[in-house]
Formats: sequence, structure tokens, C-alpha cells
Amino acid sequence: MLEEIRHKIMNRNNDMRKFVEIWISDISPMARMILEENKELSRRCKVRFNGQDSFEIEEGDKRFIVNLVAKTCICRSWMLRGIPCRHALCSYYHLEQDPEQHVKFWYRKEIFLKAYKYYLQPMPNMKMWPESNNPVIESPEPNSMSGRPKICKRKVKYEPKKAKYGKISKKGVKMTCS
Repeated sequence: MLEEIRHKIMNRNNDMRKFVEIWISDISPMARMILEENKELSRRCKVRFNGQDSFEIEEGDKRFIVNLVAKTCICRSWMLRGIPCRHALCSYYHLEQDPEQHVKFWYRKEIFLKAYKYYLQPMPNMKMWPESNNPVIESPEPNSMSGRPKICKRKVKYEPKKAKYGKISKKGVKMTCS
């Protein structure tokens, strides 16, 4: 099983390094897709700038406050994902800035490549491994479980039940009224 896992990790590392080569820009395709969706949704918003670093964005009957210095929005999508939400995009477009520059660093190509920069080295077959002087690891001895042990065995569905406290069952006895 461990050999299979090692093979899958080696293949995945190679696939991920090849995957980065098809990226269109510096940010990941998933982050780019979310950014494009937010761009489409930002067209319905109206921007009001306070002249300093905050914006009030109207979307229908709702209002959202965006702070570009703290990189926060009341909708919390930007803070949770690290990708500017539609309200932040309106603010950046109002200031004529590229919102792609404000996507968090963990979506960048260089960070992605750092995750997959280490290679797993090939290994010989287990039969070719050198003998070790370390003690052999053995399985632990089974312990008795805590609690009171069961006395009775579980009975089959149609097996008659044992009488409790000396009482006899009246099952099958014909009852008559006097």
C-alpha cells in the first residue's frame, strides 16, 4: 500500500509541474475563474468613494463597505477566499487599478511551484533493502475492554427466553375468565 501511495505522489508531483505550464497568467486557473465571475457580477454595482480608502458599494437595495487598505469587505468573501469580491473589484476599477494584483499570494504560480518543488527519489524493491539492526516492531497485545463483560450470549430470533427471577412465561397458556 505504501508503495502505491509513493507512486501516486510521484506521478502527482510531475502532473502538477506540467499543469503550471498551461496557466494563462500568474494566478491559478481556479482563482482566475472566480475573479472573472466576480467581474461579471460587479457590473450591477454602483460605487461611492469617500475620498480616502473606503468605498460604499450599492448592489440593488443592499450596501457594502469596502476598505482597500485593510483589504476587507462586509460580505466577507474577500477575507475568506483571498480573491477580491465583486464589491472590491468595483472599488479597484473606480481607482483604475488592476484587481489581479490584489489576489492573495497563495494563488500565485511561484507559491504553487514551491509546494511541488521536492522530488521523491526512486527506491529499490523491499527485498533489496539492507538488513536493519533495529528491533522488530511487533503488534501490541490485546487488552480487555473496560466495563462489565456480557454474561449471556445473544440469542437467535426464535430461541426461547430464560425466565427472570423465577417467573414462568404465560406464552401459549389458554386463559379463561371465571
